[in-house]
Amino acid sequence: MKLPRISKPILQVLIGPLLLMVLAYAIWRTLGSSQQWPLLKENFHLVFTGANLFPFLLLILLMPLNWLMESFKWKVALQGIQPISIWTAFRATLSGVSFSVLLPNRVGEYLGRVLYLPTDKRATAVAVTMVASMSQLIWTIFFGLFSIIYLYPLLITKLSLPSSFFILSGGILFILLLVLLLLFFRISTVSNRLAIIFNHPRFASWMKGPQQFTRLQLLRLLGLSLIRYFIFLLQYGAALAAFMILLNPLDWIASICFTFLVLSMAPNFAVAELGVRGLVSVWVLGFFTMNKVGILMATLSVWFVNLMIPAAMGALLLIGVQKFWKHVS
Repeated sequence: MKLPRISKPILQVLIGPLLLMVLAYAIWRTLGSSQQWPLLKENFHLVFTGANLFPFLLLILLMPLNWLMESFKWKVALQGIQPISIWTAFRATLSGVSFSVLLPNRVGEYLGRVLYLPTDKRATAVAVTMVASMSQLIWTIFFGLFSIIYLYPLLITKLSLPSSFFILSGGILFILLLVLLLLFFRISTVSNRLAIIFNHPRFASWMKGPQQFTRLQLLRLLGLSLIRYFIFLLQYGAALAAFMILLNPLDWIASICFTFLVLSMAPNFAVAELGVRGLVSVWVLGFFTMNKVGILMATLSVWFVNLMIPAAMGALLLIGVQKFWKHVS
């Protein structure tokens, strides 16, 4: 049955919070069954009385650097179609975060960013932004593969799945990684051929952005994405240390890389992303520690610092977008 037009927007708004409620209940059951709640007071006491304050402050201080790297990526991606300043790129990136909170799989990031560009450049900018996002996904899969290899003995034991399942999954991910690398470094040729095949003026205009990428630009995008990936890891490491999750470095790095991989493959709403992150983090890091409430609080801290604070800042910046373009034009 076809839904009425009014019903579709309502469902799109409600599905995220409903999913979050389901995930929150699942987390509640996981923590409640393990009698973890007495640890919550102790964890907060250690963080906010100064004992573990430094790693928590490190998490916060790395947030601007994280989004600054993403802003540099966008500036590099736009170089051939619409040169912009790093300040404009930073404002646009934060505004994109505020849009991403409302739409599934963060597609709102594209909408928020292109508001800072002239109207005739916006469609092309979306295409090059997708290429920049591809560079981040490449590293997520790359390190995710190594995390599967490292965690393989534990995954076999804990999940009671045949080894062939993980070998097949690793093989599929490896092939996907190769395909992404091929597309990424041949994006100019691929986009040019797609424009010829579809032979539509609007699509051809949209493909002009990816056609302008040079090999140096692509390498810079990969380099910036790698730096940003390491910042992510450091932020999670700081959050885990703040909430007394003290593990072997290889254990928590592999666990977080595996978490990033799962999150990149799972469709979700930004509103419900906390629940997905919480469940996956508690499950994976739970292989190494019983402090599940500490894992959840560390995950909550990273989510809030990296998403909600920038989203609030981006929403404030969006107020001046129309005034900004009226002035420059």
